[in-house]
Amino acid sequence: MIVLTITLVASIFGGWAVSRSNDNRLDVELDIPGTFDVPGGGIPTAPAIQGDPLPDLTVKTLTGDDVTLGSLVGQPMVINVWYSSCVPCAKELPAFGSVHRALGDQVRFVGLNTQDSATTAEQFARDSGVSYEILLDQSPGISATLQLGVFPATLLVNAGGQIVELHQGPLSADALRRLITEHLGV
Repeated sequence: MIVLTITLVASIFGGWAVSRSNDNRLDVELDIPGTFDVPGGGIPTAPAIQGDPLPDLTVKTLTGDDVTLGSLVGQPMVINVWYSSCVPCAKELPAFGSVHRALGDQVRFVGLNTQDSATTAEQFARDSGVSYEILLDQSPGISATLQLGVFPATLLVNAGGQIVELHQGPLSADALRRLITEHLGV
């Protein structure tokens, strides 16, 4: 019994020590082949929300003003939920900027940042080629309401305010364009 207890304690301590050995590394990149590299990849954890209305949550502009998501409704919309230290988010932002530039005013693009300061979110988005509207949602907000478990997450919302698609995980420009055509008719 003593040997079993000592072995158990040693195993727990050893596992803890190994898990803590990389805590100070900031350059770790998630590399799970096939999971985040393809459209439709990722680990879907949110409940099915297609057909549900866009939650009318209050978020903030980059200048700190309150705005409700419901006030954005009125034309087809792409809402991209992201944050700067999310590697897959960083990889997809240039694609979103490119599709936004190609579509012009046909679809409203909104970046919804869940973790960064206004300065960091704006600078990161601009450095990634994004020129569309960036809003901040740093309360549990959209992530908790929609039970998002994978980032980035992209919502396609029709002009009437219904969520017609939720995609969790990164999208290429081609995949985003296909989803917009299929679900928003643009």
